[in-house]
Amino acid sequence: MDNARLYHREHDTALILQRSMLPQHITPPPGIEVAHRYVPAGDVNEVGGDRYDVIRLEGGKAALAIGDVMGHGTTAAAVMGRLSASVRALARLDLDPRELFHHLEAELEDLSAPMLATFLYAVVDPANGLCRITRAGHPPPAAVAPDGTARLLDVPPGTPLGVGGTRFTTTDTLLEPGSLLLLYTDGLVEARGSDIDERLAELTHLLTQPPPSLEQLYDTLLTHLVPTSADDDIALLAARLGRPTT
Repeated sequence: MDNARLYHREHDTALILQRSMLPQHITPPPGIEVAHRYVPAGDVNEVGGDRYDVIRLEGGKAALAIGDVMGHGTTAAAVMGRLSASVRALARLDLDPRELFHHLEAELEDLSAPMLATFLYAVVDPANGLCRITRAGHPPPAAVAPDGTARLLDVPPGTPLGVGGTRFTTTDTLLEPGSLLLLYTDGLVEARGSDIDERLAELTHLLTQPPPSLEQLYDTLLTHLVPTSADDDIALLAARLGRPTT
């Protein structure tokens, strides 16, 4: 009984810490609609280090960031909070995404114990639809065209932050007005006994029939892909491009 109470207390502490470090007020630039959601793991698992963010940049652009520290509990949540603070500071310096990733690797090297994290960083310009994406071992982003066609974007996967010695690659993609970009952590598509390619195919199939709102889209994805209590944390971040206002 004492062990059970201790476990639940640690789980609740990690969850409170995790939620407190998620961005509370996200204000994207004109021309981009965003929606986000965080789903903690079920009671039988510890809370992890999943996080998302949207950062306004110069010139009406926005940086979309999502990541997942490998591990669970308060340590993973605290490390992701540290990385997220660095991302916010570095993004506003208009660094090349590859340089930003190397700074994040340096952050992990400063820790007393080795840690790894997957990360995806996308810079979106609603004025011309240009989307520059860099990822470090993170699940591939998905895009939905205005006609409902859904696909996984072909972005080199890289290796998780903390491995070291990686040459990250940035991929440029043009998105039409009305397109949807979906970023997510692996808790959405990984499941015990399931093939990851089949799960990703199911994700893209669900995206071909998007509901009217982004929040309803999340409900659909979670209902079909995670019908029971989540085995791992899930972070979702979606951005829909419109025509920028003047």
